[in-house]
Amino acid sequence: MAFEVDPDLNQALMPLAWMIGRWQGNGHGSWPGMGDFEFGQQIDFATNRGPYLHYLSQTWTLDADGQPDEPLTMEGGFWRPAGIGEVEVVLANPEGWAEVWAGTVQGAKIELTTDVVARTTTSELNYTGGRRLYGNVEGDLLWTLDRATTEVDLQPYMWARLTRA
Repeated sequence: MAFEVDPDLNQALMPLAWMIGRWQGNGHGSWPGMGDFEFGQQIDFATNRGPYLHYLSQTWTLDADGQPDEPLTMEGGFWRPAGIGEVEVVLANPEGWAEVWAGTVQGAKIELTTDVVARTTTSELNYTGGRRLYGNVEGDLLWTLDRATTEVDLQPYMWARLTRA
């Protein structure tokens, strides 16, 4: 599906413009105690003409036929250009943590690392930090998430290839 940049897009968002829209597909994950798993995902990047993108990612388990089954998790927040070739991302997760990410934008490649992770007292995981990579490959959105906890060193956790819906 072809993508056109809105001529009224806030100029600060031009390095992130390729992300705007809805992306869908399936991904894979692996984590100690969980083993390997597959999931479905929908990501929405949108703008209200401000100097940021609002972001919502929803994942769900898949049934035996590969169809959406039960909600897995979601996260929402804001992607903010932070200067030439830099981006900041602020996210919240219903499992009880919020994150601030900082990173670089090089064409259609974005690399992020956590700057801050804040957990509630009832957080479902002792999550301490992570690394993300996003890229536009052959018109698809590829992303990876590595994460660490107080019990597990930084390691690959989830990854997916999503198509523009």
